[in-house]
Amino acid sequence: MFEDRTYEKIMEECLAVAPAEVDLRQGGIFYDAVASATFKIAQFYADISTAFDLVFLTTAVDEYLDRKGAEYGVFRLPAIPATYEYEWSGDSQPPIGSRFFAEGLFFALQQDDEGALYLEAEAPGIASSNILSDTAAVPVENVIGLVSSTFGSLIVPGADAENDDDYRERIQEKIAGPAENGNRQHYKTWCESVPGVGRARILPLFAGENTVMGVIIGTDGTPAAKAVVDQVQEYVAPSTLDKTVTVDGKTYTVGDGLGDGEANIGAHFAAVAPASVSINISFTAELKSGSTAEQIKAEAEDAITAYLKDLALNTPERQTVIVRVSAISSILYGLPGLLDYTGLTLNDETANIELTNMQIAVLGEVAVNATVR
Repeated sequence: MFEDRTYEKIMEECLAVAPAEVDLRQGGIFYDAVASATFKIAQFYADISTAFDLVFLTTAVDEYLDRKGAEYGVFRLPAIPATYEYEWSGDSQPPIGSRFFAEGLFFALQQDDEGALYLEAEAPGIASSNILSDTAAVPVENVIGLVSSTFGSLIVPGADAENDDDYRERIQEKIAGPAENGNRQHYKTWCESVPGVGRARILPLFAGENTVMGVIIGTDGTPAAKAVVDQVQEYVAPSTLDKTVTVDGKTYTVGDGLGDGEANIGAHFAAVAPASVSINISFTAELKSGSTAEQIKAEAEDAITAYLKDLALNTPERQTVIVRVSAISSILYGLPGLLDYTGLTLNDETANIELTNMQIAVLGEVAVNATVR
């Protein structure tokens, strides 16, 4: 808005209106007197420009974006720590709260309501999600009688705090969407306000009148962990009466409809994780000199995983999710070590793979048959 109000421009304007008899050379009394004031004026304009950016939704950042979101009842999703199953053997169980170390990170031993032990990262964020099963969990302090201590399966992946772009998109979606009065958009907002949720697909009337399903996708673009799905269910519509519905031979637990959560009275909501559909990819690669099949496979896995994540998290609501051969082809052509390829198949077919609203694509096997020119 004030891009033209620079020091040089303001100085030029000041010198232009000076009396003709005044010495305007740099170092002169008039020049030096005007220069100091002009610098402050230019700085003032720069501060005003920054202030304007911080008060508008499209340009606000950090805490100022948080304030804009709060005006519309939309809050930034916080970082969450990864949690893992915990396996141990020995004469006595480590005390709850014991600290363990692995892969440069610290974890604390916790216990859920059902008595199951789990390890929770002390520092939240996605970096805590990369511990493999059977990795040794080294106690920070000696635990008498402990023989073995290892990580089990990942329960809830860690997630970084929501970035400005994703948070801004959710705020804009809230503003631009229809008025929220228990409609589809409202359920979507409720589900996606739970930490650990990357996207929610809302399926109204999935089991008849007054039923709503939320298909919950994690922040990494994979099916949300059971703990996250349970949190969504508890927040939107708690299920304490063990009410169920059956659709196509499958039984789902739904909320009581008592209005104890965010959902309206009489609405029976079910939070579920989508079913994984493995996408197995095979192609024959013509490699550039110096490239290897292992390198191409690793590059392809990373790029295709990112593509499938984008499909899961960013496909517009009500639009069918399709894993396209053309998209995979474009990814392969972009690999730096690949000269050309032939025979691309997805799950042994050359056609696109279309998913239902209750499915999500995850990368399976990537088979590379390599030749070198």
